[in-house]
Amino acid sequence: MTTISVANNKPERQVSGASAWDKFSNKITPYVLISPFFIIFFIFQLLPIAFSGFLSLAEWNGMSAIKFVGLDNFALMLQDAKFWNSFQVSLTITVVCTILGTIFAVLLAVLLEKVDDRLANILRVVFFLPSVTSVVVISYIWKQLYSTDYGFYNAVLTKLGLPPQDWLSDPTWAMFALLVMLIWAGIGWDALIITTGLRGIPDDLYDSGKVDGTNDWTAFRYITLPLLRPTLLFVLVTGVIFLWGIFAQPNLLTGGGPLRATQSVAMYLYQQAFNYHKFGYASAIAVLLSVVMFISSWLNFRFIRYETD
Repeated sequence: MTTISVANNKPERQVSGASAWDKFSNKITPYVLISPFFIIFFIFQLLPIAFSGFLSLAEWNGMSAIKFVGLDNFALMLQDAKFWNSFQVSLTITVVCTILGTIFAVLLAVLLEKVDDRLANILRVVFFLPSVTSVVVISYIWKQLYSTDYGFYNAVLTKLGLPPQDWLSDPTWAMFALLVMLIWAGIGWDALIITTGLRGIPDDLYDSGKVDGTNDWTAFRYITLPLLRPTLLFVLVTGVIFLWGIFAQPNLLTGGGPLRATQSVAMYLYQQAFNYHKFGYASAIAVLLSVVMFISSWLNFRFIRYETD
């Protein structure tokens, strides 16, 4: 029996033009979809940064023509005692809040991991609330707590037979009051991130440690902390960047006073730009502040890498 196969020899229709367009469309579509982000980023981020860098080498009050002055603004900054006072304030805030805030956040995260899950979840929400609460609301509440006449803390001191304090009027107490508020406001956010890092540590390591006779402190020192370093790096870097550029909290709580005791670099920058219209000098401060943030972040990376190696 013979089988005859008939092949379809009809030529296929050429659609090379459509295929080329489809390929081009598939390639270009993702870039078109993400282009709004890059356009906005370029207009509202890169251009202002570049313009600020240019203004740091110029003199401009916002109305007159821009006058190029070279490094005069940076030379003026070196001789400006008020700037260095604000730099010292920001340095104090950054160092104290970063160290104490991270320590308290680690302790809080570890303790919450040891209590009942339902209670721990409730406590996490309570401690996390300041992170999602308006800075204006937080500053106003703490301002009332620090009030000399009817504040909560002075009421407690009076009950204990101690004299009330001018928390926001005395230069020494004003810085202390600001640091307490900042640590309290940030501890919940840091603890939540650190909790995520703790849950990423395998339980087998702790079980092996118990077999070797380790106690809680030894396990924390040689198991928890080493494996928690990547998380701590994130907390430290983001915290340092935030604290160096802090503006709203000291401005709302103390207004930078008394006697500039709580005036941060960002507040001084704002004052020079929008109160005195020295946009060139303010831009030079912004450039220096950016360099300080970069160096601080780099040191954190170097420290964590060194400890890891």
